[in-house]
Amino acid sequence: MVSKPDPPTQASIAKALNVSQQVDRWRKFITTDAAWIYLSDTNAKSKVQYLSRDQNKRDLTPSTTVPHPKGVMVWIVISANGVTKPRFVQPGAKINSEYYIQKILKPFLKDDYCRLYPNGDAVFHQDSAPSHASRFTQKFLTDQ
Repeated sequence: MVSKPDPPTQASIAKALNVSQQVDRWRKFITTDAAWIYLSDTNAKSKVQYLSRDQNKRDLTPSTTVPHPKGVMVWIVISANGVTKPRFVQPGAKINSEYYIQKILKPFLKDDYCRLYPNGDAVFHQDSAPSHASRFTQKFLTDQ
């Protein structure tokens, strides 16, 4: 019977790849995401109503379903070193690579990246939305 060699350990893999096993490596991650914020009922299971400070609860009317709710898309960055101001996507904008780079990434890199990570040693994390995963966007980020 031939015995199999032990699988490599996490430490040996990290050493071979010249990667640190720092416990606090998460501090270098910049996480980004975009989300829709709706300004009216979205026909969700839990309905939300907004109450201004000068409004009384008994003045509220039951929520109703709106076929095309008004909303805004917002993009934000969260990191161990802080958050960015929200970047709002223009209503009706087609979010392709060009829009994402020009209106989201370039302002982020100019206004926030150096403030959050002055040494520039951060790991940029984003989801795989088409405008994020495109070759054009990936090349732009690699060139920075």
